[in-house]
Amino acid sequence: MDYCDIMLDPIEFIQNASSITKKAMNRLKLKTNPFSEKPIRGNTKFFVGRTTELMEIADILGAAQYGSVANAAIVGTKGIGKSSLLNVIYYAAKRQNHWTVELEASQITPRQFLIQLMYGIIKDNLFTMEGTLSTEYVEHSQKIIEIYRRLDAHPDKTPVHYPRERIERDLDYLLNIVKGDNRLCIILIDEADQFAKKKCLELLQFFHSFLYEDGILTFFAGSPTLMENLTKVSPAMRDRLPKIINMPPLSKEESYDLILRRLKDAQISKAKNYEPFTEGAVDVIVEECDGIPRKIIMTCSEAISIGLKKGLTEIDENIVKMAMKKLGISIGHQILNHLTPAQSKIVRALASFNGRSTVTELAKSLNYSPGTIGTHLSDIYEMGYIYKERSGNNVYYILSKELSDVLIEEDFNRDKNNK
Repeated sequence: MDYCDIMLDPIEFIQNASSITKKAMNRLKLKTNPFSEKPIRGNTKFFVGRTTELMEIADILGAAQYGSVANAAIVGTKGIGKSSLLNVIYYAAKRQNHWTVELEASQITPRQFLIQLMYGIIKDNLFTMEGTLSTEYVEHSQKIIEIYRRLDAHPDKTPVHYPRERIERDLDYLLNIVKGDNRLCIILIDEADQFAKKKCLELLQFFHSFLYEDGILTFFAGSPTLMENLTKVSPAMRDRLPKIINMPPLSKEESYDLILRRLKDAQISKAKNYEPFTEGAVDVIVEECDGIPRKIIMTCSEAISIGLKKGLTEIDENIVKMAMKKLGISIGHQILNHLTPAQSKIVRALASFNGRSTVTELAKSLNYSPGTIGTHLSDIYEMGYIYKERSGNNVYYILSKELSDVLIEEDFNRDKNNK
């Protein structure tokens, strides 16, 4: 290493590197990288398609305002845009002056859920952006502030000295006295598959009555098997979530539109069409990403990052394929790190069968009981890392592309080195 490199001021180094990145971005005819994985937050200019789903949601909201409440499940594969759709509902409901709360299915007891819900109601709906209580609720200010302080004093939002009976009374006060009859309380729950576990049975039983309360409308978002998974634990959930909104992949036209909208937002004035992507590069992205918005966005972002590092002026098919390969490997390794040792052993065994096998074959290979293998496979399937396919009397489990890219390549390299 050169002595000058060692003595270089770190702040100056960062400034120089940032300046180089800016110049490289301009060579690609972009001001910024417009591909972000974060859900849309009230800005709908990047929201593509979903006309059918939006119509279903509009019908549900419209009917709920006149007393005909039908809670709904929004289901689709990972990265299909469920979180973004929940965000659209959130801001649409806010504009109509409804109370709206966004939650993740991380709280597993009724008490924890009620506390999380009540904290969200007060913080997101009764306070202004400046953190003061809205003048609309001045007559209830003493009681609201008292409840909020009790909740806010505990970082984990599960204060010990706040019994469930009192929580329910306070929530009833907020929903039936403070809220009034002219607005809904809309609850948006993301990652709702987390509730589809036996340890959440008490919470699901609580939902049986809670989801029938007047003025409450709930949207659960989860995997394509969300309702099947929930009803296995608690069959009555089928009646509590009568509406199911399926989110299919984007059409090819919508996929092209998604890329174009984001590029146009960040291109310099001289840029045209899909620059810096060549038409062939865009075609590859649309074909290979199967209409999954997150895959499209991640691929475009990674391709731009590679283009910046290489100092390119355009991104062609080869750069896109390089980005896809890199993403497949990195995502696959992230999944492996997320699995338990037993689950990791099973997916590696699945890879040894070229990524497709039955419970019986895996049990024989690993010398485990079929019941143990089946339980682990069900858990991995619920996480979306493997798929199922029926062929005659057999059910085959199949590795996701992300895991397959990592594990089958590992097997190939291992065999190659052993020869």
